[in-house]
Amino acid sequence: MIDLYAWKSANGRRPIIILEETNTPYNLISIDPHGGANKEPEYLKLSPGGKVPCIVDPDGPDGEPIHLMESAAILEYIAGKTKQFLGTSIQNKWEVKQWLFYLATNVSVSFSNLNHARDLEKQCRVLLEAINSHLSKNEYFAGDYSIADMMAIGRFGAFGFDFIDLDEYPNLVRWIDVMVARPPVKKSIELPIN
Repeated sequence: MIDLYAWKSANGRRPIIILEETNTPYNLISIDPHGGANKEPEYLKLSPGGKVPCIVDPDGPDGEPIHLMESAAILEYIAGKTKQFLGTSIQNKWEVKQWLFYLATNVSVSFSNLNHARDLEKQCRVLLEAINSHLSKNEYFAGDYSIADMMAIGRFGAFGFDFIDLDEYPNLVRWIDVMVARPPVKKSIELPIN
């Protein structure tokens, strides 16, 4: 049975919807981010940075347990595991992914940030600390070089930040150096995109 750590929020509702739609058994565990439950050491082992929601599936890929954070990743995981709601054709599957990513990275983030504009720098620092900690134990985001690294370098690559000194996060800086040394990443930075 899947353990779902969630709170009464848009992000917390999404996994409940797909678990219910797919009739997947789950155990709901309430995690109140306002009360600090998401910052407890045991929870941080499951969800870097204390992100809510998070799932733990003891019967993950290859029969190994898996824990995942981020509602979009959880939606995609449960859809993949149950072979439902991923699209009916190859083209439709890509349309589903396109809208999943657009909604997760633009719509959801923008509306959430509208509610929390004052806390953005603090939130960015928490995210950077979680990433820095994760990269202290891993060369790349998911062990080996993957699309997760390609996703992240677009944000952290050659752009920097005016309001945060990345030197405060040495493992992230090490990873950036490794990434920008890769020829395809260099090319993406050097291309004259207007």
